[in-house]
Amino acid sequence: MAEAIVVGGGIMGLLVARGLRASGASVTLLETGQTGREASWASAGIIAARAPWTTTATGALQNHSASIWPGFAAELADETGMDIEYRQNGCLYPAFSDDAARQLERDARDARAAGFPLEFAAGSALRAEEPALGPAIVAAAMGPGGNVENRRVVQALTIAAGLAGVTIQTGTSVTEISSTAGRVTGARTSSGRGYAADIVIIAAGAWSSQIKGLGLDIPVRPQRGQILAVAQPHPAPRRVILKDDDPYVVPRVDGRMIVGATREFAGFDRARTAGGIAWLLSAAIEMVPGMAGSELLDIWTGFRPISGDGTPIIGPGTLEGLFFCTGHGPSGISPAPASAEIVVAMVESRQPPIRAEAFDPRRFASR
Repeated sequence: MAEAIVVGGGIMGLLVARGLRASGASVTLLETGQTGREASWASAGIIAARAPWTTTATGALQNHSASIWPGFAAELADETGMDIEYRQNGCLYPAFSDDAARQLERDARDARAAGFPLEFAAGSALRAEEPALGPAIVAAAMGPGGNVENRRVVQALTIAAGLAGVTIQTGTSVTEISSTAGRVTGARTSSGRGYAADIVIIAAGAWSSQIKGLGLDIPVRPQRGQILAVAQPHPAPRRVILKDDDPYVVPRVDGRMIVGATREFAGFDRARTAGGIAWLLSAAIEMVPGMAGSELLDIWTGFRPISGDGTPIIGPGTLEGLFFCTGHGPSGISPAPASAEIVVAMVESRQPPIRAEAFDPRRFASR
């Protein structure tokens, strides 16, 4: 039985650990803090719909993940008894000018021709669909998609992985990967303890590049996102609202509405700034004016792992037995199931479910 170490206990690490254990590996997951309490906890949990016209690698990753999510949510419920609140309540893409509305109408027509059910609406037809929208939104396209309660996802995954036999060690910070003659032999922690393993998977999010001994320079840096939650106004949006340049608005089944997020390169500074929160609130209230009277429930920050070229880093490194699953940026929850499937397939020397050359970590080897 192979011995595997997963470094990082966010959604990526938990999914990979669960998948490897299901294949018979002996798996130990090492997490610096508590499982799921960094980027996975801070997310809004938006789940993208399939986009059949996409030609990009990240689009293919999202498409495959979108097909996995319904079954994955059901599996987690069966394994743990937890409802992760996966809901396909739809997504809305707003236009704020007549020119933008005309372009959106063309986009919706092209999407339908490609087999994607994206509907365009304006005026009274739009207000009938979404009474909560303000007058600044002159038209919108509406299509499939939805959201999940990401905090419940990582809690359920922690339970599921433990029940499956994954050894989870929290408060354990991996500082270095051990190797001999070009092959991984394990990992070493900040306490000096060593863990032996044939396979090591780096899923440490924004902290991935800080680990020594990776065999290549993985360019991952933190992007701070400030996010907030308010009580839903009445009426509340029915769909997830996805504005091109943010913020997004996500209505949750628990009566909260999530608004996010800033995209700031500020290192690992967790500050919640007046300017960031003011921007989120003003832009969201423009879209949903009723939110002005909503109670402000919470404000938090998270650090998204941004890769050097903006594309996720998934697959084997230059050291034999070392794999990566990181660098997904601000949209990590949605593509997580597909990303984990790719890593598990590669560890087992199987064909990945989709083409994964674009995600290869070794693209950074010559930099």
